[in-house]
Amino acid sequence: DAFVEVGRQLPGAEDPATFFENPGAVQGALRAVAGIRFLCPALVEAVAPKVAASGQEEAPEGEASEEQTKAAADAKARGAESFKQKDFAAAEAAYSEAISSLPRGHGDLHTVYSNRCAARLQGGISGGAVAALADARRCIELAPQWPKGHFREGSCLRQLEHLAEATKAFRAGKMLEPDNKDWDKEIEKTEVLRCAKLPALGRQLLFSMLPELLWAWARGGDLEGVLSVQINGEFTDFGKAKWRLVKETREKPATASLRYAFQSRKDYFANLAANLQNPPKEGVAVVDLAGKPLKIAEINAFLQDSGSDAVLHLDVRYGGGTDKMAAVLCRVPCDECVRMFLGTRKEPEAPKNSIESVLHLQRTSGFPKALPRYIGFQAMPGDLNFPVIDIVRDAPSMA
Repeated sequence: DAFVEVGRQLPGAEDPATFFENPGAVQGALRAVAGIRFLCPALVEAVAPKVAASGQEEAPEGEASEEQTKAAADAKARGAESFKQKDFAAAEAAYSEAISSLPRGHGDLHTVYSNRCAARLQGGISGGAVAALADARRCIELAPQWPKGHFREGSCLRQLEHLAEATKAFRAGKMLEPDNKDWDKEIEKTEVLRCAKLPALGRQLLFSMLPELLWAWARGGDLEGVLSVQINGEFTDFGKAKWRLVKETREKPATASLRYAFQSRKDYFANLAANLQNPPKEGVAVVDLAGKPLKIAEINAFLQDSGSDAVLHLDVRYGGGTDKMAAVLCRVPCDECVRMFLGTRKEPEAPKNSIESVLHLQRTSGFPKALPRYIGFQAMPGDLNFPVIDIVRDAPSMA
C-alpha cells in the first residue's frame, strides 16, 4: 500500500528496531496497517514469482571480439525489425541470439534484455510474462540506474496481476526520473486496477474505520476478546478510498449504519456455531467474500497465538444490491505502539431508558447464545458511540 511504502521512507524507518523505540501516532498507524492479516485467502495479495535471469545465456566474461560485436548487432537489428512487424517470436529468438553473442557484463546487455522482455511480454505465449520478468530483473541487475528496466519490471508484474509490486517497480523508476510524468500515469493505471481487486478492497474497508475498530477492541479490555461489527452497507462501496471515489465518480463517500459488539472468545464461538447451524434471515454472514462457508476449526486456528492483535469479525453486504452478507475476519496489531495512534475518545453516558428491545434484537441478529459485553453504534461517516450498552452495568442479570 502507498501509505506503508511512504512510511518506510521516513527517516529511521529502514531500521524497525530503532524506528519503533520511541513510538508515536505515525509509528502506531504504520505498525497496524503493515501487520493486517486476513483469514480469507481471496483477501491476501499474491506474492510475485521469485524469478531472476542468471545470465547463463551470455558468453563467457571477457572482452567482446569484433566477430561477437557484429553478430550481436546483426541479431539486434533483426530483432528490432521483427518486433516492428509484430513477429514477437522471431524478435525473441533474435534477441536471444544477441544475448548469447555478448560476454557477461557487456555494456549493451541490459538493453538487449529489455528488448527481449518487451518481445516476450507482447508475444502472449504461455509463461511469456514470467520469462519477461526474468529478463527485466536481469536488466536491472546489470543497470540499476537505468529507468527503463524498472518500467519493464512494472509492466511484467502488472500483466501477471501482481499489482502492488508493479506499483512499487514504477515508483522505483520514478525516483530515477522524478520529472517524467509518464511514471505517474503508469502508477495511476496500475492503482486503478489494484483498487478494484478484493485484497485492496478489503484493506480499504479496514482503513475507512481502523481507528474506531481498534479503539473499540482495546476498550473491551480482554486480549482474548473479539469485536464483531455489522456493516449495513455494500462492501465494494466501502472498499473504495474516499479521495478516489470523489475523483473518479464525483460521488460522496458511502453511508451506512454499523453495530459494534465486543464479546469474549468463548461467547464468540458459541454464537458463531449457532449462527452457522441456523443462519438468521438477515444481518449475519455465514460465508466469506469468496463464498466459502465459515468453518470454526479454521477460524480457531487463525486466532491461535493472537497475542495483542485485535481480532475483528466484520459482516458486510456483498451481493450487488442484495442483503446477502459476507464475513471479513482479520487480525490487526494493537500493542502499546499502535495504541499511541488511537488517541482518546469520550464515552457515551449510560442509557436512561429500558434496553430490553435492543437486547432482544441482538439475540435475533447474531447473538443467540450469549449477549455481547459491550454494544455500540456508528453512522458512517460519523462518530463512534461505544460502548452505549455495558451488559454488566446496564443488565447484570443477563451478563
